[in-house]
Amino acid sequence: MRATIRRLAALALTATSGCAFFTELTSAGGADASAFTVNMEKYEVHSIDLAFADAGELWCPGQSGPFKVLAQAIDKKKPGEALTLETVAPTAEAKEARGKMDLTEFALAARGGSVERGVFRATDDSFATLLGFDVKATYRLDSTKEVVRHFDPEYSCITAVGAAGSTGAQGQDGPWGEDRGGAGGQGGAGGPGAPGPRLTAHVTIVRTPKYEKAGLIRITGDREQMTLFDLAKGVTVVARGGEGGRGGVGGQGGAGSDPGGAGGAGGNGGEGGPGGAGGEVLLIVDDRYPELARIVGIDVAGGPPGAGGDGGYGGVGGPAPSVCSKCETRPPGADGPGGAAGRDGSVSGRAGRSEVRAEDVSRVFASLPPGLRLRGEARVMSPPPGPPGPPVKPPKRRR
Repeated sequence: MRATIRRLAALALTATSGCAFFTELTSAGGADASAFTVNMEKYEVHSIDLAFADAGELWCPGQSGPFKVLAQAIDKKKPGEALTLETVAPTAEAKEARGKMDLTEFALAARGGSVERGVFRATDDSFATLLGFDVKATYRLDSTKEVVRHFDPEYSCITAVGAAGSTGAQGQDGPWGEDRGGAGGQGGAGGPGAPGPRLTAHVTIVRTPKYEKAGLIRITGDREQMTLFDLAKGVTVVARGGEGGRGGVGGQGGAGSDPGGAGGAGGNGGEGGPGGAGGEVLLIVDDRYPELARIVGIDVAGGPPGAGGDGGYGGVGGPAPSVCSKCETRPPGADGPGGAAGRDGSVSGRAGRSEVRAEDVSRVFASLPPGLRLRGEARVMSPPPGPPGPPVKPPKRRR
């Protein structure tokens, strides 16, 4: 019977309740040591719960973490003894599975993310999870036993937008040495890192269903992106130059000649490439919130140089010469020395340019994702200059 239930669990998602609020229903996958887990037909389950390791009441877009299902149950042969059962991790060994439940005993579902093999992974779209995240477990043998764990959203994990330039190409590997002890060739130099992107970033403060104030940043230009962020944590607009390419690997030395020839030397590694220049960032903050200029950082640093390539292996020495049974045994040829590692690059990319302005950004954020609203603080206008006052007489000098 137990095996039948497990087969059915893998074929269909049953014993679930609720509406389409939950998506991506999954069986969560059984543990590799499932043969050693408890037989749940021997227990009467009174309630179930979800336990997340090191999780509070908040969850961040893109965050993931493992969880267990807990069951308050009694052994049908010992009705007076209550006990707590927990699921075993899917990667556990057999000795860790004894006395624990298999995850396939439960149907799992999630809103705002997915569950797979005992891990909840939240979507990285901050606008799709304005109301938070939910994970639901239903006991397959009794669908009335279910639990939902809710997490409100938070945005402290969103610390950067934009991107660095791409890394330079790796240098070409050196050619291999020819047989009869030829030396390997030197690796080529790494290519230069690409320059950082050109970006314009607009920033404001919005109201969400869960927060009175949250940061909202939109970047355009060489990259398009918009996301919420935590005002206390801040966010950085990144337009760094790309890292220089790694030097090519030195070529392997050729095999020694037969008989007894020395192997060829390995080639030296290539030098690391120069870093790319930093990009350009124009940061425009909502002029109602000048503090955003301190909360939002800018990174237009030049890219670092690339690392040198590895030296090539020395060639294998030639085999020992054939000798008669009564002659002295002669050793094979010596292996060739390995090549030296290439020099790390020494040229970093130059820093890029940035500018910060305070302007009316209402047009940029006129259309917002559902659930977001611009805040209604009035724009502070500077008073017009008044008429000039009477001339001020200079103080009399004391004699």
